[in-house]
Amino acid sequence: MTMPAEPKLLILDYPGRRADAHVSEMRLEDHGFDCEYGLAAPLPTALTTLGYAGQLHERLRPGRPAAVISYCGAAPLAIAMARLLEGPDGDPVPIAFLNPSPTPPSDIVREYAAAVRQVEGRAPRVERPPLLDIEGLLSAPELLVRRIEEDLRLRARLTLEAYGLAGTDTSGQTDTVVGMYVEWLIFHVAAHHAGQQAPSGDVLQVISQEQPADASWLGAPVQTVRVPCELARLAAHEDARTAVLDFLEGTGHEG
Repeated sequence: MTMPAEPKLLILDYPGRRADAHVSEMRLEDHGFDCEYGLAAPLPTALTTLGYAGQLHERLRPGRPAAVISYCGAAPLAIAMARLLEGPDGDPVPIAFLNPSPTPPSDIVREYAAAVRQVEGRAPRVERPPLLDIEGLLSAPELLVRRIEEDLRLRARLTLEAYGLAGTDTSGQTDTVVGMYVEWLIFHVAAHHAGQQAPSGDVLQVISQEQPADASWLGAPVQTVRVPCELARLAAHEDARTAVLDFLEGTGHEG
C-alpha cells in the first residue's frame, strides 16, 4: 500500500548569519511535514526580489508546497516565491511569516557596517578607509555590490598587513570570508528591490512582543498572532509553532 506523501513546506530562513532561533527549531518535520529549506548554498546572485526568486525557483524540488514559511527580511522573497509556485489553475500558496519586515536602506547600511567590523576585527593600527555611501549607490545595485566586494577585499588585505601577513598567500581565506559577506548583502539588496507584489493566498504573521502589528505594507489581509517573547527566540517558542500548525490546518494542510 502506498503511503500518502507528506505535505511539503518551503522554508525561507537565511542560515548562519544571525544569533536568532532558526525556523528549523520549530521542528515542523516532527508534525508530518516535508520541509525544504530553500536558502541553501550556493545562494542566488540576482539583485531584485523577482530575479532572486526566479533563480531559487529553478533549483527547488518539484511539486507545489502546502505553504511558504519565512523569517523577517525574507518576507518579500516569500511573496514572490508563493506567486511562482501557484498551481496551473492559479491556486494561491498560503504564507506564514515570522516577524515579517521590508528591507529599507538602513538595514543594508547596518549589515554592511557589521561586515566591515567583522572583516577588520581588532587589527592594530589598521588603515580604515571611509565607509561606502550605501544609500547613494542603491539605485545602481550591480555597482553597489561590486563596490562592496572591492571594499571588503581592501579591508581584508589591510587587516592582514596590520598583522604582518603582507605577501602571504591568503587569497583562499579572503575569498571565502568576503564571499560570505557579499552573499549576505546581496540577499538584502534583492529584498530591498522588491517591487509591488502582494500575497494572493491566506497570510499569517506570527510576531514577537516588540514587533509592530501593522503589516499593511504586505498589501493583503493578514491574520496576526502575537507571541510573548523577544524576536531572537520567536522561532523556537511553542506558541509560534502552535500558531503555524493551526494556520496550516485551517488552510487544509495537516501533517
